[in-house]
Amino acid sequence: MKKLILITIVFFNLQLSSCQKSTKIAAKSEPIEKSITDQFFKEFTTIYGDNGLLQTGNTDLKKGSFEIYLISKNGAKQWFDNLNAKNKYEITIEKLNHSSPNEIAQDFDIWVFYTNKKYLTELEDQSLGNKIPGLVELYYLKAGTSKWKKTREYQLKTDEDKIKFNDWKQKILEDFLSLSNKQNINPSSKLSAKWIGTYNAYFSYGQIGGENAGWNLRIEISNDTIKATGDGYQISFSDVLTAKEDGNKLILNHYKNLSGYTLGEKMNPEIILTEDKEDYFITTQWIDKDIITKSTKFGFEISKEKQ
Repeated sequence: MKKLILITIVFFNLQLSSCQKSTKIAAKSEPIEKSITDQFFKEFTTIYGDNGLLQTGNTDLKKGSFEIYLISKNGAKQWFDNLNAKNKYEITIEKLNHSSPNEIAQDFDIWVFYTNKKYLTELEDQSLGNKIPGLVELYYLKAGTSKWKKTREYQLKTDEDKIKFNDWKQKILEDFLSLSNKQNINPSSKLSAKWIGTYNAYFSYGQIGGENAGWNLRIEISNDTIKATGDGYQISFSDVLTAKEDGNKLILNHYKNLSGYTLGEKMNPEIILTEDKEDYFITTQWIDKDIITKSTKFGFEISKEKQ
């Protein structure tokens, strides 16, 4: 895995050591402070990261300290692996660095470890550090929303707390990554049992050159992965998909290409699977207008193998 060159951002002048228990999550969410709203993502340093956890921020005696972390709403590992597979990671990071906060917030969960300027002091090496006593607050903005929430805070009462703080922060970030990956990397594990199984369909073009022409579609849905394979006349692909259940529909979006044609990555969604009275149907852009196989009001019929 290609590692990006990390740009060191000095926020707290901390060292790793033992852990301190975090304060409880605030019972009532508080709106983010006006200073964060005004200064968020203004004059911040370059976004960088690895494994799907992106980082940026800024610190200033007049504005406060903002240590900012971004995780794709589609899951950290899934987002990272998908871009690497397409060799588009660096291009995407460059695009993010030219995106507005509102644009970024559409696709990324955002956390800000914020230190009010009144709790900052200039150190002997001219970097900025935390005063004692001091306070660091954690704010959260869910992707696609506009309301910030204050979720935690960490009080610095002694110099020892400065050392413990970084372990507290690191544990929180690890939890964010773990939850993100569990929610997104194996989406089928949360689906209704009716969707688990293997589906097959054949789409005919009729007689071409004196021979029957067509192609087979096979969709395999398990608790670990979802894979769609197309094979036959002028078509060959194998894609890994993610899923979102919507009533009697299963929305299958492209995750990555394993082999063959890569057209699926441009389809949104790639396949929609519909259930009606234990019968199953699909719609997908893979099926072109030359297919003579008849469609129904729900889409093309696809059979599910008995388990």
